[in-house]
Amino acid sequence: MKPSADRLDLANYPHKAETPARFSDVDMFRHLNNVAIGQFYEEVRFALIAEAREKIPRERNSQLLVVNVDTAFLRQARYPGMVSTGTGITQRGKRSFMFDQALFQNGVCFSAADTTIVYTENGKTADLPPEFGAMFDALKLPSFVDER
Repeated sequence: MKPSADRLDLANYPHKAETPARFSDVDMFRHLNNVAIGQFYEEVRFALIAEAREKIPRERNSQLLVVNVDTAFLRQARYPGMVSTGTGITQRGKRSFMFDQALFQNGVCFSAADTTIVYTENGKTADLPPEFGAMFDALKLPSFVDER
């Protein structure tokens, strides 16, 4: 996956978060390692998913499952420093949606990732609930496509 030029600018993302790089995130060259890079994405993605799930009644026995992550490593990032995560949604289907995220250090994008999330109820894929509408509205990227 090669991210489009608009993905390389943090200002284009509707949701932004900042996290300090930890010493445990680095390899012997003081670069942030690939596992740590995945964790920066996951931390923000999980918080947004948890917020969305709170709107769904528990009796629906629902889950949001990560079914695919496509990550591009564009350049090295270093410790120490802060990592900014930009997050938005580019695609909404009937039963799934896609988070597009990018990581920045000192204003420079060093990684981009696309994550496909599927909604289930009682262990089977199900239509995305209308309660997620506010999340989609708040997190739409300019390239958002509604494929319902």
